[in-house]
Amino acid sequence: MQRAHIPLLAAILVALFAGLAASPGARAQNANDRVGGASVIDGDTLEIHGRRIRLDGVDAPERGRRCGDVNVYQRAAQALDSFVEGRTVLCTISGPPDRYGRDIGQCSVAGASVNEFMVAQGWARDWRRYSGGAYADEEAQARANRRGLWGLACPADLWGNRNYN
Repeated sequence: MQRAHIPLLAAILVALFAGLAASPGARAQNANDRVGGASVIDGDTLEIHGRRIRLDGVDAPERGRRCGDVNVYQRAAQALDSFVEGRTVLCTISGPPDRYGRDIGQCSVAGASVNEFMVAQGWARDWRRYSGGAYADEEAQARANRRGLWGLACPADLWGNRNYN
């Protein structure tokens, strides 16, 4: 390479890296945040870089739960997967890990709340005990519009004996 081209190449590389650094996208705000491509574990749990994150303040159906012939555990996981698939997820960790060792977090994709999305689509519910009612309006709308679970014939014990107040 000719020496005259080296400064030009250096300038191009500096501009390229400066552009990447300034590009929009999810960035960790603190050391506890988790950022990256996510794998879906179930309707309310993601995994980023080997760390499991439980979506804070929401609850999705557990393994084996069905509404009629619909496997709602699987459908909730599929809804979450299609929302995060191939996109960068930012999870802000909101407290100590749960009893299963999962981080608890508020997650987002391109600024849109993953937690809110799952409730709004009817595949998870607001767990007021943990959310303080943050997703109550989304759950009410999902129920009224019969989205997700709320449009299916679900058994009374779908949620087990959990208290959502």
